[in-house]
Amino acid sequence: MTVDDRQGFTELLKSREILICVGSGGVGKTTTSAVIGLQAALAGLRVLVLTIDPARRLANSLGIDAIGSERQQIELEQFQEIGLEPEGEMWAMMLDMKESFDRLVERDAPDEETCREILDNRFYHYFSTSLAGTQEYAASERLYDLYEEGRFDLIVLDTPPTTHAFDFLEAPKRLADAVSSRALQWLYKPGILSGTPGRGILSVGTSYVTRTLSKFTGGELLEELGVFLRTFSTLFEGFETRARSVQNLLSSDSTGFVVVTAPDTLTVEEALFFYDKLGSDALNVDGFVVNRVHPQWVDEPNLELAEEKLPGLLAELDEELDSAASESIDIQKLVDQLSENALQFQLRATQDSRSIEKMGRELPAAMPIGCVPYFNRDIHSLGGLDTARRELFVVDEKP
Repeated sequence: MTVDDRQGFTELLKSREILICVGSGGVGKTTTSAVIGLQAALAGLRVLVLTIDPARRLANSLGIDAIGSERQQIELEQFQEIGLEPEGEMWAMMLDMKESFDRLVERDAPDEETCREILDNRFYHYFSTSLAGTQEYAASERLYDLYEEGRFDLIVLDTPPTTHAFDFLEAPKRLADAVSSRALQWLYKPGILSGTPGRGILSVGTSYVTRTLSKFTGGELLEELGVFLRTFSTLFEGFETRARSVQNLLSSDSTGFVVVTAPDTLTVEEALFFYDKLGSDALNVDGFVVNRVHPQWVDEPNLELAEEKLPGLLAELDEELDSAASESIDIQKLVDQLSENALQFQLRATQDSRSIEKMGRELPAAMPIGCVPYFNRDIHSLGGLDTARRELFVVDEKP
């Protein structure tokens, strides 16, 4: 990673109010989100890190017991324990998508009775928890609310794996298009097709269609569906308006995207595909982060030299050990194992290097590509986050 790449990521925090980390599952989006949040707090910003990752690893990394749907500040003592003194503040929060959708209903329902009728309806429970795209839309809406509050200089969002991240990004447009479609309106809106007064096709007891369906579904179930659509439709205008606003926010200059990937060939290909998709939707891609990159510690000539020198070095070590330990060591076997391990690590390092070079060729020259090296264990602490931060950003060391 070059100084220019580190500078690019450092400058990024000054140009956006929302940064959204996207990518495949298991590539380190949660960790990357926390690292960006840590850097922002140290730089003097008031930052909120949000996650909708069901693994909830963020809490462990930030040294707190759990993250809920309410904002929680990371206490200053946590930073001081690892020698850091942030000039800003770092907050964390889990996006509860069901709760977010309930908030939408409470906000847009015309009155308390309608609100309660919707929240208690069994079709609403299915709609808000299981129907594809509804929870992702609710999450994007909650992000919009938090942005509108203006309490934070920067909001960093950790999204689900790529397939679901597409749902998250496209949900506002899909919902806005859905609630304005004539097909949906035909189910509940009076006279939508004929222009004559009516009660909608799902007005129980008034249409041949509903009487016929009742024979198969039961009148009570169909009536409950009709009630849900009629009451829920009172929210559609508000949904459509806000969905357009959310969509505009995601594509505005306030929002940037960071694509997170692993260095293996397939994951890099997926990341490049995602980059193309974001660009085709006119969204701002600000950088790539490649996690768990195997560094090239030993070149090939030195690998061969090591095989020649290892036996002698290990024999010297053997002489320093006590007799009990010495008897249990098979020098040649240990030489073979160490040599094979070094060879395999070098092979991975070469493959990683080629993948990153491929990214450099296919991405714009000015696109920062941050590389975080392979660590011998997963990051589950603030100290670990700080180690990764020093690889990604320009760090001013205090004397």
